Amino acid sequence: MKKITYLLMVLAVAFIAVSCEKEPLRQFNESRSQQEVVPEEEDAVLEQLYGLWTRVTESEGSYKNMWEWRFYEDGYSLRHIETYEGDRLMGLNSGRIDYKLENGKFYIKSYHYDEWTAWDYAIIGDTLTLSTESDGESVVWTFVRTEDANDKLVGCWDAPYTNGNGHRVERHYKFHTPTYGSVYDMVYDGSGSSKVNFLYEFRYRIEGDKIVFKRLNTGYALTEYSIVYRLEGTKLYLSEGNGGETMYSNFYKENNIPFRP
Repeated sequence: MKKITYLLMVLAVAFIAVSCEKEPLRQFNESRSQQEVVPEEEDAVLEQLYGLWTRVTESEGSYKNMWEWRFYEDGYSLRHIETYEGDRLMGLNSGRIDYKLENGKFYIKSYHYDEWTAWDYAIIGDTLTLSTESDGESVVWTFVRTEDANDKLVGCWDAPYTNGNGHRVERHYKFHTPTYGSVYDMVYDGSGSSKVNFLYEFRYRIEGDKIVFKRLNTGYALTEYSIVYRLEGTKLYLSEGNGGETMYSNFYKENNIPFRP
């Protein structure tokens, strides 16, 4: 699956922001004047950031960008962007974004890069607005605070099996957030060495006793499939069409290790 790099996505969104958000820029300047944050108030502002913020933008080429940005404590956040043309997924960008507030500015840094980027910011009610200058143009991102889905599956769940070569394999379902995750295999050879075999990323929701998945395959319209599940403490039981249940264990919870994708 081909991912859009962080830098290319920023440039693409900058174009969309310039072409579609002139009015939010005016509103941002007005709201910014209402919120002048001094350093000793930044801790309170950080608490306002925690949680899920979403954003949807459209461009002239019929592309739609759907954003999810979750802010956690200690300067850690996860940002997820899906780009669609009609019902086809054309691009996907997910990853960790470090952030901090300093001297009245909002700084972000992708884990792929070493440099911080400074933004002006304003939080007015349930709206978060970020603004910066890029190549002489104003870029404005406007987000809405959004209630998140149930997080009971968030974590990494694994189950062992033996492949055709007689080697041990651990299948991992990694639910990064309450809405998306990934599947990969950890394959061990005879010497005990291992390698990761990434399978796919997915979007999901919980409906009754089922997890409804959408594989995030770029270039295709996304189709749904569901798996019956049971959750008992640190064990997740999935009925994956093999005539029974497969038990997945949550290593992090079993060993009291904080989970961060």
